[in-house]
Amino acid sequence: MRLSVIVPVLNEITFVPLYIESAIRYADEIIIADGGSTDGTIEEIERLQQRYAIRLFHVQQSGMPYTEDWNESVVRNFLIDQAQGDWIMNLDIDELMDDRFADVLPELMNRSGVDIYQFPFVNFWRDPWTIRVNSPGDERWSNDITRMWRAKQGIRYRDEKHHCTLEAAEGRSIWSIPRGRSDVNVYHYHYALGNKIKFNDNRRGDVNVQMNLGQPDWTFKPEAYDIVTKPYEGKHPEVIMNYLNRRDALGS
Repeated sequence: MRLSVIVPVLNEITFVPLYIESAIRYADEIIIADGGSTDGTIEEIERLQQRYAIRLFHVQQSGMPYTEDWNESVVRNFLIDQAQGDWIMNLDIDELMDDRFADVLPELMNRSGVDIYQFPFVNFWRDPWTIRVNSPGDERWSNDITRMWRAKQGIRYRDEKHHCTLEAAEGRSIWSIPRGRSDVNVYHYHYALGNKIKFNDNRRGDVNVQMNLGQPDWTFKPEAYDIVTKPYEGKHPEVIMNYLNRRDALGS
């Protein structure tokens, strides 16, 4: 069984080397669609292509990010069409699998009667030692997330401009497909590493748009719900620990 990992990118120079160093431990191919990066992302991917099974495509992202002008579902469905593996994993560039995933993946892919998998989703907030959890009115942080399915099941992204969702063939819900659950975490580092805030990234109103040198105001409080966090007491993937150690050594 072979696994294709698919990911769109746009100006992700911080995450690209971490993501690829992690994903090559279990992926048979990493398929990337760059939407027009200008920050060195493309050059970093091309450097890593010399060592790893990475396929890079250039699919210009239209419109302003996170608006109805965007074409995210077109890009993501293009990536699905390129996948050559028996299984497909749609892992975003700021998401990393727990190191255990490489060991359990063969059993997951060979399990009969399961065509799609969900995983626990761990969302870091402010820093790598704090996670955000569900609160009344804001119940999207402590849930499982669908991230892998058997190829040739007709699974596609709905025709949505941004934050598009998966559906089965003929518009059926993906919940109609035989489903399994793995206890291997998916770690989401968007708000803990890198620039933390991207252009037009205040789409939920839970970070202050008044930013100081590109950094969010973590004291900002939305009106509709409370932001609830708790300390992270687990273990990061090895590539993240190496990154944090290097960052601390450089004092940055």
